[in-house]
Amino acid sequence: TRQPHLALEPDAGQAYFDEDGILTIQYKSQTLYDNMASIYEALGKKPGEVRIILGNVGSSFGFSMSPQMPALLGACALITGHPVSLVLDFRSHQLFTGKRAPLWVNTRYACDETGHLTGIEFHAGIDHGAYTEMSSALTSKVSRFFGYPYNVPSERGLVQCAFSNHNFGIAYRAFGSPQVYTASEQMIDMLAEKAGMDPFEFRYINVARPGDTCPNEVPYREYPMEEMMDEMRGLYEECKERARKESTPEIACGVGVAWGGYHVGRCPDRCELELELNPDGSVTSYNCWQEMGQGGDIGTLTHVYTALRPLGLRLDQIHIKGNDTKLALNSGPSSASRSHHMLGLCTKDAADKLIGAMRREDGTFRTYDEMVSEGIPTRYKGSVDLTGVWADIDPDTGHGYGASAQNYMLFIAEVAVERATGKTTVRSLHVNADIGPIGNRGAVLGQAYSGMSHSIGYALQEDFSDYKKHTTIGGAGIPLANTIPDAENFDVRFHITNRENGPYGSTGCSEGFQTSGHVAILNAIYNATGVRIYDLPATPEKVKAGLDAIAKGEAMKHGKWDMGCDLYERLGYLRANIIKPENAEILKNYE
Repeated sequence: TRQPHLALEPDAGQAYFDEDGILTIQYKSQTLYDNMASIYEALGKKPGEVRIILGNVGSSFGFSMSPQMPALLGACALITGHPVSLVLDFRSHQLFTGKRAPLWVNTRYACDETGHLTGIEFHAGIDHGAYTEMSSALTSKVSRFFGYPYNVPSERGLVQCAFSNHNFGIAYRAFGSPQVYTASEQMIDMLAEKAGMDPFEFRYINVARPGDTCPNEVPYREYPMEEMMDEMRGLYEECKERARKESTPEIACGVGVAWGGYHVGRCPDRCELELELNPDGSVTSYNCWQEMGQGGDIGTLTHVYTALRPLGLRLDQIHIKGNDTKLALNSGPSSASRSHHMLGLCTKDAADKLIGAMRREDGTFRTYDEMVSEGIPTRYKGSVDLTGVWADIDPDTGHGYGASAQNYMLFIAEVAVERATGKTTVRSLHVNADIGPIGNRGAVLGQAYSGMSHSIGYALQEDFSDYKKHTTIGGAGIPLANTIPDAENFDVRFHITNRENGPYGSTGCSEGFQTSGHVAILNAIYNATGVRIYDLPATPEKVKAGLDAIAKGEAMKHGKWDMGCDLYERLGYLRANIIKPENAEILKNYE
């Protein structure tokens, strides 16, 4: 489905000329510097002649990676020579902003007689709408999640991207992975059924263990999968027994499981920020961790407090300035779950430099006045540059990391389906998450509950295909309070595996919580009713149509999507005409 972001606050912004005559644009953005780089030339400006400030805003979930709003604002300010303001009503916002791009998948999975996976084949097609923006990044992302986090000895696939007159594709939390898991984690259930195995047990024997490689032919960064499943086995059995006992002729109850997880960051990746010691002994962090309600402020506070612990600062002695290209360095986008990881490393780098400069020979610390009197700088830059450290995904072979870290999520869902109407209610949704040591528990839980809520909406009701119905926030299917399970049935657990390359052993979490909770719900619907959902959302009408088909003894299979070409013909063409010769030799070894 083409999923709308459904931020409560529509897009809004202002543009004006600041005290230095710099064109200044203030609006909602997850990537201030990237947006600035995208528009200054189009506005007839040079670097440094455009300033972007993050407004006091609510959520985005990815759509504000796009530079269209600052481009419009900047053009209007230049044309009029006056301050301008643009506030969209919600219908205009829905039509103006990008959406999660839909993905069509033809795929086959195979296992041997013991239930161990032997191969995966996929042919995926993206409808990216009218614009190319971020399409190559999405194409690469899609290639990473078929078979994650399993051990798959052989995998072959092709990802294609097409452009149409539909609403354009843009970043959305868990970028690319929910579309893949919709297919891949249902395929795991379908193959388990063919093999005569419980879907939990089938996953258990196939999850990656030390020595196994991930879908992109490199080792997983960590191997917590078996332990995570051991920790959730009891819950799964409880859910199965409850579904058996509580199903009635009117209500069908079921349980579903799905593996998920996400690649944290991007390749290449760079990040910068500054820490400054103030005259009163407090410290200010100057960064562009774009705070949009997702926890950039508490993240900065947590990292600075931890990194400067030797100074014994109180929380009220830590200040945050930035989200302004005139005041702060380029910290990179607040996306791909990278901010906690990259800004955490940057903060530690800057803090180590500041502490080193403040430390006297006897181990005590200089004051601000002593630093100034001795000619020692009081402001230090922290930087991280992962260029060349982690290999990006090779477009020919599919090999490489493409990110600086990984996280792992195991979801279990319980549903109740009304047989008469097909209406599905999510009774519980649980996750066991491995993101390393927790930086700030409240912030992480906020990410978890919001991502899982998004997953429920994605599974059951969210859509953007009807330009009349889906241009209101209610019409587009935002989950309501009675759609989300109560707290005791909305369960977040943590399995902690230390990350060697992360800040204090941790890494980013956000996207992981929206990767595949929706597929646990789809698998639970099948477990309850025998209805397999091949295209989202799983509306009552679709589920009821499936129930009616089963009652008539009709097959529940879906036909093959028309991708415009045959998978193997296209792979042969690419190998003969496009693929680099050295990669063609590599691929021969996989025949």
